[in-house]
Amino acid sequence: MSAKLATLFLTAFAMWLLWKERKHAKGLSMAVWAPVLWAFIIGSKPISLWLGLSEDTGSQTYVEDLLIDKVLYLALIVAATIVLLRRRIKWGSTLSDNSWLLVFFLYLFISIGWSDEPLSSFKRWVKDFGNVLMVLVLLSEKDPTQAVRAFFARCAFVFVPISLLVIKYYPAISMHYSRYDGRALFVGISTNKNIFGMTMYVCSVVLIWLFIEARKPEFRKRDKLAWVRYGLVLLMTAWLEKKAESSTALVCTLLGGGIIFAIRMASFRRVIRHLGTIAGVAIGSVVVLQATGLWDALAASFAAAVGRDPTFHGRKEIWAALLQQDINPILGVGYYSFWSPERILKISQGYSYQLNEAHNGYLETYLNSGVVGLFLLLAVIVVAANRIKREMLAGVSLGAVRFAFLLAAIFYGMSEAIFNRLSLVWFVLLLAVLVPPRMRLKKQTIDLEATEPLKFSHGVQGA
Repeated sequence: MSAKLATLFLTAFAMWLLWKERKHAKGLSMAVWAPVLWAFIIGSKPISLWLGLSEDTGSQTYVEDLLIDKVLYLALIVAATIVLLRRRIKWGSTLSDNSWLLVFFLYLFISIGWSDEPLSSFKRWVKDFGNVLMVLVLLSEKDPTQAVRAFFARCAFVFVPISLLVIKYYPAISMHYSRYDGRALFVGISTNKNIFGMTMYVCSVVLIWLFIEARKPEFRKRDKLAWVRYGLVLLMTAWLEKKAESSTALVCTLLGGGIIFAIRMASFRRVIRHLGTIAGVAIGSVVVLQATGLWDALAASFAAAVGRDPTFHGRKEIWAALLQQDINPILGVGYYSFWSPERILKISQGYSYQLNEAHNGYLETYLNSGVVGLFLLLAVIVVAANRIKREMLAGVSLGAVRFAFLLAAIFYGMSEAIFNRLSLVWFVLLLAVLVPPRMRLKKQTIDLEATEPLKFSHGVQGA
């Protein structure tokens, strides 16, 4: 098949998938497309790269956007803000329900004050907060379950066919060369291998969830062949994830997909009841293994099992070097400002390339925000895990996929800097931890001011 014919076919296929999905989006506003466009940009590349106005260097370093990128980000943020202000949201209750996340973002905002480049940190913070606004747009729809479902489906139906197209027929824009050994690496429609792996991980977990939901009798009454569409795109995603060659993405896909499958079993739900105890035992075991010197041996064995070398491709050396940097251990160096040009040059000495991230989300948070920021991040995760556990045990919709993304993100953060970034992994983590807004009821209905927070409803139950 020629490149032109393949382009027409896969474009038509993506449009057909979106058209077939419209029946599951009844009652949703057009505002849902704003998070979809946002996700497309952060999961692929800035609009300036798509238009050929800037050069794709394949780097993960934060690069100042061109004017067209700034305008698009700002327009989406403003649009999301207007949508939220026009909706009947109980802001006091909503902020209270998400108090730990609110404190975390407020602290990050305050930390801009001691950043070396306050203006750059502020702009990055605004974009990061844009992630929160986009998630709130989805969760404040009349039917949050269907809104999230439509968002996931639309993202997968755009990302997957286009990624397959460029990898098969346009290698010039879908392939880069490794800075380590010069071998070819597939990046799809993203700017580098790691972002491509993150995007395919999110699509894989989403499609596994959609496929399982579509097999349920109550869903098949409305759409008998939906599971075939999801299954077909899932197979395409599996091929793309193999091309991405990201061990972390593969492990997190297996972890997230396994959770979605397992939550259907009563035995697994009984285990979930003791999630706090299991987490405590796991943390205690890590401490004991570190103290006895067995951790390095187990880590090396795990690295070999997932296709990494014992140093995790040099990450251990990078982590050791970063922990020796002279920073304020309590407050850090300020929001998203550790990787200044001066520090990059200093830390990159002895490497054949420039370091630009810690390749560990927790260490990156510590460097930028100190122990305080790291504590607040962990508090957000712990509180969310406890709430999602109750949701799953109560059969609340989306409980399984939210838990899958939460647990997989915890693991993903061990080898990639995913927190407070414009990336799909951070976006879906926010989707997992945010409590849906409480909505004001219309005057003719009973006032339920003291009711529990709005939960996902009217969707396919028993996720």
